[in-house]
Amino acid sequence: MKADIERYIRYLERRHPKRSTKKHYASDLNIFHQFVGNKPPRQITIQDIDAFIDDQSQRQLKPATINRRLVAISGFFQFLIFEVGEDGWRNPVNWKRHRIRQGHHLPRDVNEDTVVALWAMIDDPRDQAIFALMLKAGLRVGEVVALNSDAVEGPGEDRLARLRVHGKGDKERVVWLTPQTWLYLHYWLRIRPPSESQALFLNQHGRRLSVSGVQYRLKEYCRGAGVSVTCHQLRHTFARRLAEQNMPVDSLARLMGHNDLQTTQRYIDGA
Repeated sequence: MKADIERYIRYLERRHPKRSTKKHYASDLNIFHQFVGNKPPRQITIQDIDAFIDDQSQRQLKPATINRRLVAISGFFQFLIFEVGEDGWRNPVNWKRHRIRQGHHLPRDVNEDTVVALWAMIDDPRDQAIFALMLKAGLRVGEVVALNSDAVEGPGEDRLARLRVHGKGDKERVVWLTPQTWLYLHYWLRIRPPSESQALFLNQHGRRLSVSGVQYRLKEYCRGAGVSVTCHQLRHTFARRLAEQNMPVDSLARLMGHNDLQTTQRYIDGA
C-alpha cells in the first residue's frame, strides 16, 4: 500500500501544486496504513474502515479530524479504482455509514472589549496594518503574508481602496478596505524600508514576513493585553461584525473567499 500512497500523493502534487492538501493527505494515509498494516488495498473492506473509525474515536480525536481522514482515504481509493477501470472494485468508505456527525460549531469570534484591549497594545505601524487586514478586511494570515506591494490599489474619487488577494486554491478575489484600514496600510507603505523583495510586509531582515512571525507578534501583544486571541479569530470577528450589520451571507461569502455558504454560516454563528 505504501507505493500506492506515494503514487497518489504525486498525483495530488501535479494536480494541486500550490495547495497543502498533499501534505495533510500523506499524513492521514500513513496513519491509516499503519493501522491496517500490509493488507493490499483491494482487500480493505467496509469493516476495516469501521475498525479504523473506532480506533480513532478511542484516541479521542475530534469528529472533524476523523472525517478529514476519511476524505483522504476515500480519495485514495477513488484514485486506485479509476486507474483499474470498471472491474467491480468499490470504495470501502461509505459516507452514509462512516461519516461522524459533528456537533454545532461554537462561535470563534472575540468580543469587542477583547478587541479594544488587544488593539491598545499594537503600536508598530507594520503590525497595525497586518492585523487591521485580518480584523477589518477578513484576510487569512496566509493571505496577508503572501501579499505583494503591487496588490494594493489606493482609493479613487468614487471608490474605496482595495486589494487583490490570492486565497485558497490560488483563487483571486478583490477585498475592499475601509478608510480606517487604508490609513493603517497607507502609513506602512510610506515608511516601508527599501527591499528587493516584492512582499508587502517585511521582517527585520528585509525579507517576506512568515505566518509564524505574524503569529508570534500576535501572541506577544496578547500577553501584554492579558487576552488570548488567534489570527483566525480576528477573521471570525470581521465576519460577525458584518453579519450584525445585516450583510447578506452570500455577499459575505464572496468577501471572505468561501465557495460554500455553510462555511460562512459557521463564521457568523455568534452574530
